[in-house]
This record gives sequence, structure tokens and C-alpha cells, in this order.
Amino acid sequence: MKVSVKNKDKIISIEAQSSDILTTLAQHSLFVSAYCSGRGLCGKCRIRYLSSPPTPAKKEKSILSDSELEKGFRLACLHKFNENDYVEVFETKPVFSEDSGVVCADDNNSYIAVDIGTTTISASLIKDKKQIKTTRMLNPQVSFGGDVMTRIAKREKNSQQILTSILNKAIKETTDKLISLSNAKKAKEIVVCANPTMLSYFLGIDTKPIGEYPYTPPFKGEKKTQWNGFDIYIPPVISAFIGSDITAGLINLNISGNFLFIDIGTNCEFILKRNDSFYAASIPGGPALEGVGIDYGITAQEGAIDKVEFDKTLKCHTIGNKKPEGITGSGLISAIAFLNRFGIIDRSGRIKEAWEVEDIPFNLLNRIKKEGFLLENGIYLTQNSIREFQLVKGALNAGIDILLKKTDSDINNIEKIYISGGFTKSLTKQDIAASNLLNIDKEFVFLGNSALKGALKLFCKKNRVYLEELSNKIEYIEIANQSNFQELYIKYMDFV
Repeated sequence: MKVSVKNKDKIISIEAQSSDILTTLAQHSLFVSAYCSGRGLCGKCRIRYLSSPPTPAKKEKSILSDSELEKGFRLACLHKFNENDYVEVFETKPVFSEDSGVVCADDNNSYIAVDIGTTTISASLIKDKKQIKTTRMLNPQVSFGGDVMTRIAKREKNSQQILTSILNKAIKETTDKLISLSNAKKAKEIVVCANPTMLSYFLGIDTKPIGEYPYTPPFKGEKKTQWNGFDIYIPPVISAFIGSDITAGLINLNISGNFLFIDIGTNCEFILKRNDSFYAASIPGGPALEGVGIDYGITAQEGAIDKVEFDKTLKCHTIGNKKPEGITGSGLISAIAFLNRFGIIDRSGRIKEAWEVEDIPFNLLNRIKKEGFLLENGIYLTQNSIREFQLVKGALNAGIDILLKKTDSDINNIEKIYISGGFTKSLTKQDIAASNLLNIDKEFVFLGNSALKGALKLFCKKNRVYLEELSNKIEYIEIANQSNFQELYIKYMDFV
């Protein structure tokens, strides 16, 4: 069945699939935002029917205004194409940011550092040994699932080639945009950091061995190859779940003492150093701290709520001080920390009814609504968002607990706790403690996107040699299948 799609000034004809419109568009390399992975929660995958719009789904009526519905706007994840449909799409755009890092390069050529996250893709252009511009966009694969295992399962539905195609198209468009906007010559080389699943999709390697026991990565160690006319360097891969994004991040650390390095994202990875030994482990977390899979969630961009404060009245700080458009990862942590401090959520994470809450200002009490806790501009911290956060914090703390026990380590003997993740840019120790994100009473060193920052330092030979030697010392420990993981996971979901 043929349908027509208007994209900017172009009208193209595509073959419609039996899947929802969001997935069908992604299969044709048309990327629209899907922060909730196509569950009808975020309201970002808006399309407009230019003829014969279908009857609105029940969820749409609470997300889209009457005016939008009348104009033909619908959510792509909640509908399927019908014969001769004609729709307009609004593709997701890269967001440019001011992230900064230290560059190490052996010459003045142009280079690109890329971090392919499960949820977001970040890239930086280097010119004359300086970081010129950085961009970030949603990984279009989120239309096929929020986590790597869901996407690997799609392989059984012949989606491996599609997932590779849409990922490479997004990376190509991002790198081309960086070069054109910076008036730079074509980059000589790209350093690619990613977890092994994303690396497999990027390189067009079958992901099945990663998803099945004994969980085999596409390769181990570093890799040099060619892609789209570029020389590619991929930092060392350690296991099926510890990839080049984690090893690249180690370049940023002082490894002279005992430390715990925690990379918090859709997957959570750990590197523990105890005396002269290095251990790695990983657990599935979820995309909530990247602003995906939560109500009103968006990735870190202008208008994203990234911090919640109170001084007689509630203040939601946004990136760029713009009008609030949604909640990003650090904003989710900060908002939950705020509610926990004021006793607005109970031990289980339930948002209390207004009559249950005692001794808080009326202007806060009045924000407790049936939709959740009103932050600003019609944006709510909902019960669903808190539950998604609890899944991350439960897995994270259970993973750390088991890793320490399996390596006979004592948290009191660890000198530094490094925390990596794009959401850490505006995070505070106070919010970590009050939200119970980490049940560790230590000072934290916040690294931001350590993978991208590490990649910036890998255009010089000395750092590559150092990183490859260090990676060979790391022992991978499986912790997610431990018998007590589920028990600890449930325990750490509670608030204290």
C-alpha cells in the first residue's frame, strides 16, 4: 500500500508497513522524536494528516489540544497508515551544545569524536587541536525500543539491516552538518565510542551473539576500519556489555588510587579499581535519566527542566533559561529529590494525596494534582516518571552492592567515586542523596559525557597506547544474573 509523506518541501511516496506509523517512518529513514519509545506517553512524535485524519486515540485527547486535533495532528506511534494517506512529518533536529573538553591530537587535521548512545548520539568536531562544535540528537533507533535487548529481539523480525541503516544515516547527517557549519575540511578520522550493541549496528555486524549466552561481543580490543570514506578508530571493547564508550571514559580519570567509575545511562556500567586490580560490570538501567520513557521527558536541550529549587516558591531552572518544554535527566533527579525532602512521596515512591502531606507551604500543596506534581507550564512529575526512576536506582544500587561483595571490596576504602552521564552537568551531591539515586555517602566527581570527552583525547598515539594497555588489565564480572540481584533490586527501589 502506497502513502504520501510531506517532509519540508518534498513529497515522497513510501510503501506502508503493517506496523505503526512511527516505526514505518523510521524504516524509511524519516526520524521523528519518540522520547517514550513509541508508547504514546511523550506526545513528541507528532505528524499532521493533510487529508482524512483518523479518529483520535484516547491517549491523544489528553496530549493534543482540540485545536491541534482539528488541524489533523496525531501521534505517529498510535496509528497505522491506510491506503492513500497523506501526512506531513517533522523530523527530529540535532541540538548544538557548548560542551567542552580537552583535545589531544598529533597534528592539526580535522577530526570528529562520536558517542553513539542507546538513547542519544553526540558528536564533536576538532580542528587545529581545538574542539570547535558539538551536536547531540536522539538515536532514531528508540522507535524500535528503549534498550539494547529490545532492539536485538527485533532482529528476529528482520530489522537488523533497518536499525543499521537508520543509525548510519543519522551519524552521517550529524557529521556532515558539523563539517559544513564549521567551514572545516573533511575530517581525517572519526573516533567512535559506543556500547557493543551500538557498535554492531554501526558496523553492520549481527547482534544475535550479544543477546544470547555466552554473550559474545562483536570484537575485543581496539579496532581500526573504514566507514563512509573516513578512517575509524574504536577504543577497546572488553565484553558484550563493556564497550568503547566506557574504556574511552577512563582517559579522564586519575587511576593512582582506588576508585569506582559509574557510567549511568540506558545501561549502567562500572569500573572498580581495588589495589592493583581492575574489575568491570554492567546492569540494564533504563533511559529515564536521558529524558526518555518518562512523561514530559526530553533530552538535554534548551527548555529542558534540569533543576528544581525552592525559596518561598518553586523554581524550575531550564537549560538556556528558556520556557519549560519538558523534563531532562538531571531535572527528574532534582524534582524527585525535592518531593522526597518535603515528604510528598512515601517510602514506596507513591505521590501522596494532598490531605496526607503535612507541614509544607500551601503553594506546594496546591501543586499536587491527579496528573502528578505540577512543576511548571503544564509539565508534571508523574507517578509513571517516578516509577521509571526507581527502576534505574534499584538496578544501580543492587549492581554496586553485588560488585563490591564479589570483589571483596569495601566502599570505605574507595577514594573517589566518578559519575559519568550527560545528565550530571547540573547535578549536585545533595540531589543524589535526597533522591536516593546512589546509596553512597561519598564525595562524587561529576564527569559529564566522559565517553565523548575521552574520545577527544584519542587522536594522539600516546593515549591510545595507554588506554589499550589499561583495558587489558580489566576483568569483567557478571552481576546481573546473581541469585540475589532481584531481591536487592526491589529493596533499593524504595525511598528512605
